[in-house]
Amino acid sequence: MVEDDGATARVVKGALTEAGFTVETLDKGFLLVAVVLRFQPDLLLLDINLPDMRGDTAMKMVRRAANVGDVRPLPVVILSGLPIEQLMEIQGHLGAVGCIQKPASLDTIVDRVCQILSVHRVDRPTPAS
Repeated sequence: MVEDDGATARVVKGALTEAGFTVETLDKGFLLVAVVLRFQPDLLLLDINLPDMRGDTAMKMVRRAANVGDVRPLPVVILSGLPIEQLMEIQGHLGAVGCIQKPASLDTIVDRVCQILSVHRVDRPTPAS
């Protein structure tokens, strides 16, 4: 999750962790490329208004870097306080799988993450015993 508001990041991370997900948070977009390329997350919750760059700009950088490397597709959900019309426009330009307007209930966020991950099922190798 890329979210510059610390309180929002903690609360959303707590709800998703309680639902059984492993969540890493970033507060700046410039870190996103390195983290995505290294850890290849299953889903990205992305705020748009970040202190160092716009979230959609950071995601475009990730997609360019992923085209060079061996990175599987990354479903993106925009999580932002922008007006819903803007969020939907950004979603279309970015190729995001969804958008959630803040403030949103934690149940809404958790439910949406569950829905998207059930559709974008990722097969992970199981560790050798």
